[in-house]
Amino acid sequence: MSSSKSFNPLARAIETEPHLAAWLRRHRLETALTNAVRAHLPRLVASQVRVTDLRDGQLELTVPSGALATAVRQRIPELSAALVSQFHEFNRIRVRVQPLTASMVTSAVPARRPPPALAPLQALAKRLPDGPLKDAVSRLIRKK
Repeated sequence: MSSSKSFNPLARAIETEPHLAAWLRRHRLETALTNAVRAHLPRLVASQVRVTDLRDGQLELTVPSGALATAVRQRIPELSAALVSQFHEFNRIRVRVQPLTASMVTSAVPARRPPPALAPLQALAKRLPDGPLKDAVSRLIRKK
């Protein structure tokens, strides 16, 4: 790369290209609306809800299952009122079910917990009196 050419950061390049700038604005709006919607839903439901479209005054929310869709639909009146108080007014809030794909599911699965450190368990086993608890700790140590 020639050192005489000026470096243009990616963010500036995206903002100056009209189509990319429009997508970036849409992404920022959808992210802000997703956060606003999630703030007014129960935590377990909120983590599964995404704003996927905003067109003609209609807000579209996407969830991965029918059960979650039902839970969100039941809260649409209070959700709508909360969004209006934050200056987001919609003619309609629509909830759509879009099941997770295999690639989405594998990335959402938490990493497996690392095995416990053996040294503290071995020290505990030495201090415990003979009995069922000491036997259980000893079996756990042997399995590792």
